[in-house]
Amino acid sequence: MRSSHLFAALCSTLLLGCLSGRADSGASEPGGSVWAVDLVRTLPGRQTEYLRSIEANWAGARDIARERGVVLSYRALAAVPDEERGWDVLLMTEYADTESWERREEAFQEIFASPEFVRVPPTRPSAELREFLSSGVVLQAVVERPGR
Repeated sequence: MRSSHLFAALCSTLLLGCLSGRADSGASEPGGSVWAVDLVRTLPGRQTEYLRSIEANWAGARDIARERGVVLSYRALAAVPDEERGWDVLLMTEYADTESWERREEAFQEIFASPEFVRVPPTRPSAELREFLSSGVVLQAVVERPGR
């Protein structure tokens, strides 16, 4: 099994257990923050252009969402493109809890419509830059330690 398929299968399994309130340990509610994770494969030679686009738009929207208390944190992680692994960009957004995650669509629609969000048009449509291998995988934190 390719590592991207294994990762997606693991995430899906964790999603079912975490959001239903059943952890493998038998705990009734894990209770941590909720992470939405997307695995992205950029098209050949387009990673830099895609990363510029997410820096301006994806991250810009999350900056506003963080200021509004919708998002706790976010990460966009990039790797050297690799056919074996399949994906080369990992997008992660942390929400305080399941309820915050469930309200995300409404919250982001408000952000996109607000004057404080300035969309930066990419040089070409996103569909020409990337493809989502796994989108909307949700994981709930079960062990958390505050950062610095």
